[in-house]
Parts: sequence; structure tokens; C-alpha cells
Amino acid sequence: MIYLATYNHKKRRMPQPDPMSKRLIFIEAEDRLALDKVIALIKKLTEGDLEESSVEIIGQRGYDPKTISNPLVTFYRVD
Repeated sequence: MIYLATYNHKKRRMPQPDPMSKRLIFIEAEDRLALDKVIALIKKLTEGDLEESSVEIIGQRGYDPKTISNPLVTFYRVD
């Protein structure tokens, strides 16, 4: 299963939050993914530079990540 999640960094360059500045992350997980695991993964990847309340799981698909071969897409695995 592939999940899509969005998040914001704590440190922003602009004084006002820009809704278009959200980052997108692709996550692979075998079981149903809980939001706390997503937050922990993104916190680790961003070295704590994360606005936890901004994390949202925005979609999921039953694709096998091995069938998607695009050098611009990186999958992060959560067990």
C-alpha cells in the first residue's frame, strides 16, 4: 500500500503561511498506517523541523512501489 502525506516545515521563509508550501511524501506500508507513525517518520527525515499539526494523510493506493520506476519519486517504508 502506498500512502501520500503532506506536511509543513517549522522554519518558513515567508512570515505568512502559504498553503502551497506543503511538502509531499510517498510512504510504503503493509498495514493500515497510523498518523503517529507518519509524524515520527517525517520528524526523523526533517531532523525535527516539522510542524506536527500540519501532517495529513491525503491518499492511499494499493499499488506495489516496485512497479513505479521514476527517479524523481522516493518511497519511505514504515513497518
